[in-house]
Amino acid sequence: MSTDRMAPDVPASPAVAAPEGAGCPVRTGTAVRGCHRKAVRADDAARPAFEHRVTAAGERWVVRSFAAARTVLRAEDAALQAGFGAEDQQLGDLRRPILYLDGPDHRAQRSATARYFAPKVTEGYRSMMETFADRLLTGFDAGRPVDLTRLSLQMAVRVAGQVIGLTDSPPGLTRRLEGLFRTGDAGPGPVGAVLGRLRRLNPMVFFALDVKPAIRARRKYPREDVISELIKRGFSDLEILTEALTFGAAGMATTREFISVAAWHLLDDDGLRAHYLAADATERQAVLAEILRVEPVVGHLYRRTTEPLTLTDGDETVELPAGTLVDLDLRAVNAEAALVGADPLVVAPGRELPRGVGPSVLSFGDGHHRCPGNAIALLESDILLSRLLARDLEVVQPPQLHWNDFIESYEIRDFVLRDRAGR
Repeated sequence: MSTDRMAPDVPASPAVAAPEGAGCPVRTGTAVRGCHRKAVRADDAARPAFEHRVTAAGERWVVRSFAAARTVLRAEDAALQAGFGAEDQQLGDLRRPILYLDGPDHRAQRSATARYFAPKVTEGYRSMMETFADRLLTGFDAGRPVDLTRLSLQMAVRVAGQVIGLTDSPPGLTRRLEGLFRTGDAGPGPVGAVLGRLRRLNPMVFFALDVKPAIRARRKYPREDVISELIKRGFSDLEILTEALTFGAAGMATTREFISVAAWHLLDDDGLRAHYLAADATERQAVLAEILRVEPVVGHLYRRTTEPLTLTDGDETVELPAGTLVDLDLRAVNAEAALVGADPLVVAPGRELPRGVGPSVLSFGDGHHRCPGNAIALLESDILLSRLLARDLEVVQPPQLHWNDFIESYEIRDFVLRDRAGR
């Protein structure tokens, strides 16, 4: 969902049980209102708008103001990508993937691939998404428990694979990608060392079984997908691999988490779920966008200034010198009461937002690195969730909430459901 950050292979915090109810439901008058934010961190803060932090890892400015955060994200020539180790990448003579690019190179690559995410093209995926969603949900028909977090990953992998061009793989693509994006240590001792080595080999297994066959097929018969475009532009096989990994993380790992957290909200509140199921497609996606505002999958974006940058929030102004690391706290920005209104941590579809502010606020980023797949992510999520939630579901096992401490993103696992009608 966001091309700014993707889940790295670093330690994540231990799983914790989801907070029971999480302050849900919430009602004010006749307005449709759902639950409070579920993925809550102990260190969440709404203020100050600007905070200078000095730690053992270095110093940075934390920004919790929407106006200031958007200024940074739109400062294309004054603030460069600094997320997910962008400043530490050693790629030699290989082209840097779009995740790490800025300036003319980024504009050229973004322009070349933009049409694969255009509204008309996105709508063209609808039939494929509907067919695949129906196939996935047949697992509920026998009344057996189904782990939604695995099902949502299968959906995300299938859709992103179509857009990227990963359609010539042998069985197991979902499993291979899950291994690539898995967080946490491999474990202590000799067994952990072996597992760690196998995990480091995963990119080459992914290349051999998934990327290389796609390249071979598209060199012979180009298609309307990202890999065909990269071949046309002269990318090497390894450069195509890095792009496939980037788009894979952006379109698969993050969409998986969003589908799961949206289902969590909708299953926890009968009124919100009824409103969602009774609405048309446009309003259903608006409900999902509001959930994403409250629960941004990627909680922080990072930029490094290349020239002095002035940021303002109301009467407060800070002057950032060139070379400053800026931490944009999207969890706070998306919940700025002055921007989104009362109870900013509560899901409330239909909020009146200022002109030019989208319903998910900055969950998809902004500026030149704004996620190009936002429309696809919302469409596939709605197609799966509207079908899933039309069933008479019971929660067999509440979701387990994990935290990826490197990017401060939530990960939801072991969310097990059953269809009562299938018993």
